[in-house]
Amino acid sequence: MKVNKSVCRAAALFGGGLLALGILIRQGRTQEGLLMMLLAAAAAGAVLYWPVQKQKEEKQKRREALTRDYPQMVTLLSLYMTAGLTLRSSWEQLVRQYEEQLAGGGRSQPVYEEMMVTWRELKGGVYEDRAYGLFGRRCGTTEYLRLGGLLETYVQQGNRDLLLLLEQEASTSLTLALQAVKKKGEQTGTRLLIPMMLLFALSLLMVVVPAMLSLQNTI
Repeated sequence: MKVNKSVCRAAALFGGGLLALGILIRQGRTQEGLLMMLLAAAAAGAVLYWPVQKQKEEKQKRREALTRDYPQMVTLLSLYMTAGLTLRSSWEQLVRQYEEQLAGGGRSQPVYEEMMVTWRELKGGVYEDRAYGLFGRRCGTTEYLRLGGLLETYVQQGNRDLLLLLEQEASTSLTLALQAVKKKGEQTGTRLLIPMMLLFALSLLMVVVPAMLSLQNTI
């Protein structure tokens, strides 16, 4: 059975404290022994707490990144499908674009990492409806669960309104993202609000414009 390293370290610290307590008691230094034991227990607790807290923070950062990039991702997916590409081909275009971004030294983005996993699943023979549903569940946030279900239903039953629904998703998510930026700006200071909103708009344009140029070359 595999034992977590943090548990081993905590057990070692606590065991060391017990050993020190025993030695100091035999030497008649009970108070020092108890103090040593308390310090060892505190250190063991810190060793156990730190990885858990760090994992929580990483999960929270991932969720924030997924939510932040959702408007961008849905807008691009809608853009490619509006141009006549199938859902699968649109997905592939987004994956290829992200791979080029990484090759050029661009930052890693959780949503596109998950899209790459989905693309590998599709090439490996996983049914489209299942692959899109799994994508939504891996991302885990409300908007991605909704999108995964929407795409899953589209593949299973067909839906002429998919483009309209995607456009609505993009519009709604963009509005929510702008509200989030505004709220964050208000929290950090009114002077930073406009620059933050401009940076958000610029980051969206930096992805949408190359996608449109790439689309022109594809068609």
